[in-house]
Amino acid sequence: MSLADGYVRIGCGSGFASDRLEPAIALARSGRVDYLGFDALAERTLAYAQVRRRADASEGYDTRLHETVAGLAPSLRDGLKVIGSFGGANVERAAEIIVEQLRACGDRGVRVGAISGDDVLDVVRRLDPEIEELGATVGELGDRVVSANAYLGAAEIVAALGEGAQWVVGGRLSDPSLYVGPICHEFGWALDDWDRVAHATLVGHILECSTHVTGGFFADPPYREVPRLHDLGFPLAEVADREAVITKLDGTGGLVDERIVAAQVSYEVHDPAAYQNPDITADFTQVTTEDVGPDRVRVCGARGNPPPPRFKVLVGVDLGWKMVGEISYAAAGCLTRARLAAEIIAETVAGMGAEVDESRYDLHGIDTLVGPSFRPADEDPAEVRLRVAARCRDRDVAEELSLEVERLYLEGPAGGGGVTRRIEPALGVFPIYIDADSVNPSVRYLES
Repeated sequence: MSLADGYVRIGCGSGFASDRLEPAIALARSGRVDYLGFDALAERTLAYAQVRRRADASEGYDTRLHETVAGLAPSLRDGLKVIGSFGGANVERAAEIIVEQLRACGDRGVRVGAISGDDVLDVVRRLDPEIEELGATVGELGDRVVSANAYLGAAEIVAALGEGAQWVVGGRLSDPSLYVGPICHEFGWALDDWDRVAHATLVGHILECSTHVTGGFFADPPYREVPRLHDLGFPLAEVADREAVITKLDGTGGLVDERIVAAQVSYEVHDPAAYQNPDITADFTQVTTEDVGPDRVRVCGARGNPPPPRFKVLVGVDLGWKMVGEISYAAAGCLTRARLAAEIIAETVAGMGAEVDESRYDLHGIDTLVGPSFRPADEDPAEVRLRVAARCRDRDVAEELSLEVERLYLEGPAGGGGVTRRIEPALGVFPIYIDADSVNPSVRYLES
C-alpha cells in the first residue's frame, strides 16, 4: 500500500463521459496509482442519461461502461480500485453491468459498491420548490419534471471502501468527492476534520478535469506552448497529509507546471474563500503551487469549514424538442444572403406561433460567440454559415422547421449549400437546493 511511503497515489480516469479511455488504462497499468477516479456525469450528460432511460428503463448508465470495465479488469487483479459516476440515471443497472462484465473477463470475487440515493424526485415533488429560471414550482410544471438528482458527497464512498469494495459506482456524485473518498479512507481521516477534507477536496478539484491539468485547454501559441497535445497523459497525485504533488506519466504528452495547476485551482470556483460541495466549504485563498521537478507541482494550503446545510439538486424538465439546422453561403454578398435566409426562417417561425417556444439565429464567424454588438462592418467575409436553433412543443413541429432550413436550397437566396439538420429531445436541467437531511444515500453490494 502506498501509505507505507506516507502518501496515497490516485489518478484521474476521466474528466467527462466521452474522455479518452487509453490514458486511464495507461495509468492503471503503470503501477503508479492505487485508485482511479472517473467523473463521467456532467449536467448535460445526466440530461442525456435521463432521456435514454425514459426511452428504455434498462438504459441510462455510462454508454462506455462495458469497454471501461474490460480495459481495467487486468489492473483490478493487481489491486487497483475504481470510483466513478458511471451510474448516470440508472445506478442499479450500471452495477449489474460491472459485475457481468467482470465475470465475462474471468474475474470472480470483485466486490462492487453501488451508491444510490441521488434520485430525489419524490422528495422534490413533496417539497415543491420553485425553479427560478423557469418561474414556476415543481408542482406547477407537473409531469414535465422528469428527474431530480442530488449531488452526493464522499461519505458513502468511504463506507463502501471500508466494506471492501474494489469498484464503487454512483450516479450524481460530486466531482471532488470521487477523490475525497479514497484519500480519507486511506488516511483514516474523519469527514469532519475540515482542513484535511479541504486538502483532499483541493486534490480532487485539480484532478477531476483530466487533461486540463496536463496542458489541455491551456495552449495559446506562441505565448503558452504545450508539447504533443495529441497525446496528453492524464494527471495523478501523490497525496501526503498536508501537501500533494501533481504529476503525470513519463513519456506522455503535455506538461504539468505551476501555471497550469494554479489555473485549475481557480477553475469553476465562484468564491475561492468558500468553495461549496457536499463534503466541505473549502477555502482556497491560501493555496500555493510550486514546481518541484519536471512535470511535478506541489500544492498545499487549503483550509476547511463545515459544508453548506443544503444539497444542490439538478432537476430535469421536459422542454419538448430541439431542432438545429445549418446552411452555408460564400463569396460576394454571402453575409447579406445569409441574413435574408435567417429572415425567411424567422417568418416561418412566426407563423407557427405558440408551437415554437424559442428560436435563435447565428452567423458563424460573425456573431455566434460574441453577439451582434461586436459585429464587424458589413463587408463580406469569405464565407458565412447560418445556424438556426429552435425549441418546439412536439417532434412534428421540429421536423417541419428543420425541413424549412433544407428548403432554402430551392426557396432561399442564391448559393446556399451544405445543409445539416438534427432533432433531439430537449431536456433542460436546472439547479435547486434542498436541506441535506432530505437526502438519504445508501450503498448496496454485489460481487462478481
